Amino acid sequence: MYKLAIIGLAVILLIPLASNSFAASNIEIDIHTGSADPNEHLTFYPPDSSAYVGDTIMIGNADTVPHEVVSGNPSTGPDGRFDSGTLNPGQYYSYQLQNNDVGTISFYDKNDQWMVGSIIVSQAPTGYKVIPDVGKNIGDGKTTFDIQYQSIKNIVDSSIGLKDHSLNLVLVGRTNQSSNLVLRLPTGLINGPFLGIQLDGQFTNNYTIYQEPGFNAITIPITPLTEQVSIVGSSVVPEFGAVAVLVLAISIVTIVLFTRLRPIHKLG
Repeated sequence: MYKLAIIGLAVILLIPLASNSFAASNIEIDIHTGSADPNEHLTFYPPDSSAYVGDTIMIGNADTVPHEVVSGNPSTGPDGRFDSGTLNPGQYYSYQLQNNDVGTISFYDKNDQWMVGSIIVSQAPTGYKVIPDVGKNIGDGKTTFDIQYQSIKNIVDSSIGLKDHSLNLVLVGRTNQSSNLVLRLPTGLINGPFLGIQLDGQFTNNYTIYQEPGFNAITIPITPLTEQVSIVGSSVVPEFGAVAVLVLAISIVTIVLFTRLRPIHKLG
């Protein structure tokens, strides 16, 4: 009886992973502290992004002064696609990408026009399974990525190794044939040049990499017994996002000021 219940639960849990549906995600773009100072030469972070139709662009103001972000470019002006309006410190503006947004969207700060950026928008891929919100358990918790993959097997777990810049995947599923695992990895999550790929703890040179805008597509031959895949890159999702760094800095300054202003009680 217990075995049947466990099997039934496993089937239910695996149903979303076996789906070919595409999970939309949030693409965060931050405005640095000090961006309003022309001598700092700061722009958006990241200045260039990739996204899919259905994704939501989140523009956050981590500066100490208001900003206004509009689509278009400083030389020709706004193109009317989106306008954040006045974006006060700590505020976010969101814009969901539509079918008519496919292509490259340029944007800039209406007040500080040296700040420019772009987003490459593509149609959502078909035939891919999706692992959503990879990286949510590290860093600021807001910087997450969706991994797309094709495989006979299902990926049931993913983790990030910050020390060795690795992405670690766990595969399940019964099959009697060797096959290919195809991964589309956002460059913001893990980027090349890749230093190595391991299958069940053993390094392999049998893989191919194809670069796409904002992604690295990796094809790895696997056997019916392959259960773990580890990919080591030259960089991995940063431990702290820009907003988290700002919050941390403010916290440190607050603690220092509180410590200095706190009255000293003499013993006597």
